Amino acid sequence: MMKLWKWIGAALTIGLASFVHAQDWPNKPIQVIVPFPPGSVDAKARIVTDRVSKILGQPLVILNKPGAGMRIGTEQLLRSPADGYTLEVVVQAVAWMGPLLDPAVTYQPLTDMTMLALAYENPMILVANQDSGIKSVDDLLQTARTHPGKLNWAGPAGASGYRVWFEVFKGMTGLDVTYVPYRGLTPALTNVAGGFAQVAFADYSSMPLILDGKLRPLAVTGPARSAQLPNVPTLKELGIGFEATQWLGFVAPAGLPQAVESRLVKAFAMALKDPQTRAAIESDGAQVILDSSPSAMRGRITSEMAQFRKNVKPGAIKID
Repeated sequence: MMKLWKWIGAALTIGLASFVHAQDWPNKPIQVIVPFPPGSVDAKARIVTDRVSKILGQPLVILNKPGAGMRIGTEQLLRSPADGYTLEVVVQAVAWMGPLLDPAVTYQPLTDMTMLALAYENPMILVANQDSGIKSVDDLLQTARTHPGKLNWAGPAGASGYRVWFEVFKGMTGLDVTYVPYRGLTPALTNVAGGFAQVAFADYSSMPLILDGKLRPLAVTGPARSAQLPNVPTLKELGIGFEATQWLGFVAPAGLPQAVESRLVKAFAMALKDPQTRAAIESDGAQVILDSSPSAMRGRITSEMAQFRKNVKPGAIKID
């Protein structure tokens, strides 16, 4: 009986310590790991963290830790204490693509991470070379059927979102084209504009090439038409049941104290509903995700993995 009371006393002591810690949180700056180099994605993450820092009353300090397919930054997060003082910016490559495709990835996001918020998403633009003769999605599908394997589809190498969503699109439509990998999206789109490849998935950084008449937008992949391209249909409008976006969210290590997790979730939700924050994020084609909740984040990861497994043959993407 004495041992039982000692065990109960120890459990109450640990619980009280966690409660006191959560009540006191945050009392110092919060580190936010970004597992890729500074750039446009990094800049949008800072828009969100700047607002969250004001809500919580402590700085959210961005720490860029690129390398090894985003594993360096992610592994640092997973080694960190689950105390709310280390968070990470995640994209799909971290949230499910890497764990699904890269044998070097050993973590499982849904069990090893605490989901905090979906922040924003970027629909992709299906584009073609202006002089390719491909003026619509139907033209693309018909040309690929007539000349199987002859069209070149350009995109970043490895388990990038552009490559992964290409394979899903290919599986859903039966598209027979040759994927040509490049060291990043910019050289891939430059080669489509120059006629060395015919089609690609682009993001809104391609707008100058579109406005300059070097790339022809065929469709957007999001749930609705884009304000930047109001005359370009969605793939769903064209009868193709493909909808995909590139998204960004925030996570912490698994095992956060419940009170700390709750405060973080509420702070991110408040930040993303702030009109100025939304306007800054949506200034160039991105869209704030209305349901930013952890359950929505988990649901999206699960559904996207299922969509990939349904449409893509095992081994279609190899990680070098």
